[in-house]
Amino acid sequence: MDTSDYRIIYLFTDLLLPMIVGYLLYRHGKISDALINKILRGNVIVIYTILAFMSCWTLPISWDLALIPIYGILIVLFPALVGKAFFIRRYHSPLDRGAFLANAMMSNITTLGGVCAFILYGEQGFAYAQIMGIFQTLMLVLAVFPMAQYYYLQHKNHGKPGKIQMHFLSIFLSRNQLSIIGMAAGLALNAAGIARPPVLGDVFEGLVHFGAWFGMLPVGALVNLHRTRRYARYTLDLFPLRFFILPAFMMAISYPFVRDPVLLGTILVFSVTPGAINSVTAAKLYRLNVDYTIAGFLTTSVAFFFVVYPALYFFLR
Repeated sequence: MDTSDYRIIYLFTDLLLPMIVGYLLYRHGKISDALINKILRGNVIVIYTILAFMSCWTLPISWDLALIPIYGILIVLFPALVGKAFFIRRYHSPLDRGAFLANAMMSNITTLGGVCAFILYGEQGFAYAQIMGIFQTLMLVLAVFPMAQYYYLQHKNHGKPGKIQMHFLSIFLSRNQLSIIGMAAGLALNAAGIARPPVLGDVFEGLVHFGAWFGMLPVGALVNLHRTRRYARYTLDLFPLRFFILPAFMMAISYPFVRDPVLLGTILVFSVTPGAINSVTAAKLYRLNVDYTIAGFLTTSVAFFFVVYPALYFFLR
């Protein structure tokens, strides 16, 4: 039996379960906001840096890797263009418009997409998620944050434009980006022909479980069902955009050029990955409709866990 045949249970044990546990612990006062922040930071700085290092150490190096930056950028920009052209007119408030676009542009590729790619393709799929996650972070800074500030200023100035100021270096030159160093180190050893010790394969799989729990448990703690219930029906606009239009576009521009079937499959997985918590972060930073972004994250995640990914898993298998 192929190892991915039993790794499908990780969808529930490593992704759904920690979200539920995080939600229950936070609602019963067992974990604080300070602890949630420490868990998130520790996961990003320590665990995901190690995982990025080990997965890139064994990643097959080919010309296909040069295409990942292009797809990593388009997977963020294309939903923004389609959303602005066809969906955004349904939202009258600039704060709601900015929140909708933040949900449309950001997807949970690094954590959720990484585990889902690992279920199907093992370490290679996980490595692709970490590399593409770099460019999603880049677009978070270069596109999502300025967009969020634009709509906040539009609201504040009653439709008039305002000056946008961004501090790019403070975001990129931080401990949160240490995983980039891990990737570079892994790729360097890979290119040098240094074989990774076999024992690290077992270590890697164990760390994937830890990383998934430490990544998804805080996300569950951030979910507020009472506050987001009123916005749930408005987030249905995200479903055709994220689960049909975006994957169709990504397949159309990647199938003719990508030779690696694993990379092609992971691109499809990443293109249907639900909304990311980064959209909530952008909404909080720029005072958009935070409840809408949380509702969008929650509804697309439920659809992904119970319908989209199981169907995609059996299609790709």
